[in-house]
Amino acid sequence: MLRKLRFGVIITVLLAALGMRAECATPVPDNSVSPDTLRVSLITCAPGPEVYQLFGHTAMRVQRSGVDGFDMVFNYGVFSFSDDFVFKFTQGHTDYMLAVYDFKYFLTDYVMRGSSVYEQELNLTHAEREALFDALCNNARAENRVYRYNFLYDNCATRPRDKVEEAVVGEHIVYADSDTLYTFRELIRHYAVNYPWLTFGIDMALGRDLDQTATWREHMFVPLLLQKACDEAVVVNDATLQERPLVSATTELFHSDESPVMPPTPWYMTPMACALLLLAVTLLITLRDIRTHRLSRWYDTVLGVIMFLCGLIIYFLVICSEHPATSFNLHALWLTPLAIMPAVLPYFSKAMPVVRWYYIVNMALLMLFVVLVMCGVQCIDWAVLPLIAVSALRSFNFIYYYKNKYAI
Repeated sequence: MLRKLRFGVIITVLLAALGMRAECATPVPDNSVSPDTLRVSLITCAPGPEVYQLFGHTAMRVQRSGVDGFDMVFNYGVFSFSDDFVFKFTQGHTDYMLAVYDFKYFLTDYVMRGSSVYEQELNLTHAEREALFDALCNNARAENRVYRYNFLYDNCATRPRDKVEEAVVGEHIVYADSDTLYTFRELIRHYAVNYPWLTFGIDMALGRDLDQTATWREHMFVPLLLQKACDEAVVVNDATLQERPLVSATTELFHSDESPVMPPTPWYMTPMACALLLLAVTLLITLRDIRTHRLSRWYDTVLGVIMFLCGLIIYFLVICSEHPATSFNLHALWLTPLAIMPAVLPYFSKAMPVVRWYYIVNMALLMLFVVLVMCGVQCIDWAVLPLIAVSALRSFNFIYYYKNKYAI
């Protein structure tokens, strides 16, 4: 996971929540060794307190016994926080890499954090352990170690799983079916349940595709679910159909009595509480406008600028980003760059008819958004509804003012 990174913009925060941390790579150990001396394990680390640590982490551990032995970790969660990383991340152009270094440094990091660490020794044949180690070493070469990161389909958990599957030649791995399958959005909400602002941002930025039910294999983008899947998996010989467990032994390398994940956010600091407060303020200002026959243009300017900036982010993700689940997003109906119009144009009398038509169209889009959400087209954070009401109130206020020709 990322080490100590903070993103100022909420979209970069929520996307980085599924990112990995950077480490210093060490030289790849010599892989010309007897497979009998090798042990290969899957390492799973429990979630941590920061938003980018909430989903845990997966790595591969390779050990060689003897005088020339080593104990190394192969970590697919490494990237360089440079070269416009934030902008590239939002575009979906993030390149991650595989790094190799001493396992003791990897373990120490999670011990200091207070996250439990589990090791699953893989029950592979001599030839399969050798093939897996060869593949990892080849993947760690400078010309091969970089890959295009995808937080749902190609990350620190799916990469080790795929390498293990590739090493099982003449056999295949069968994962037990799960009794219950969830959507990607439900999985993300589950692990970020104590972080309502994070889930609010994710629900705003990621669209309808996040609501599709993930297959059990797709669930494995979450490290803890990959660990569960491997515990129940078997290796089946293609010729004899004989089975053996994929995991020969599971060891808890470090146990934490308490979860380092932060406690639930107080209700009065949640998005819903803040949205209801904004709705209450908007209602008071709107009632005053109606009573005094005047417009609070300054308030519409503030709301319009905020909606304009949010709309820029939404439309950038929908149009430009290659991240999954951003291409279709119902929030693009009511959060658009056109929101700059009611922020600026009411100060020009000749532009008032244009603003009126903007608000009429906005009211129609708000109603369409609510209807589509009620029909189950896309799941939303319920804190969005008070924000919809805020936009509807100010739209109604301007239309009412224009109809009755109140003076500004």
